[in-house]
Amino acid sequence: MQTLQEYRPVVDPAKIRPAKFEADLEHCRSIALKVEAEYKQRQEKEMQQQLVAGILLGALVGAAAGNHTGYQGDYIAAGAATGAIAAAGSGDYSDDLVTYGPRRVVDRCMTDRGYKILTDPGRA
Repeated sequence: MQTLQEYRPVVDPAKIRPAKFEADLEHCRSIALKVEAEYKQRQEKEMQQQLVAGILLGALVGAAAGNHTGYQGDYIAAGAATGAIAAAGSGDYSDDLVTYGPRRVVDRCMTDRGYKILTDPGRA
């Protein structure tokens, strides 16, 4: 799969001025790269928060479950581990959004500059 730097929306070549198209495309890509970087940073932060919350919740559940057994420490550790695993697997980040979101930004930017994109948004 091509990178965002290689991405080129499909347009009718008879209706463009090549030099202007390339300049507009480069500017639109730079906007999309910024959006992509911000999204990845936000995604990373949210995943870290979910992991911490999962560990804490698991430890609390483990403490409650092990309260009367004499094995509270074991239950806390098992609960924390289970919570961490559950939180790590709960990320609801669509590959479609990660892959095609920045490309859609390029397409929308180019459309706003007067180009008619001939393919589905983000999937040139």
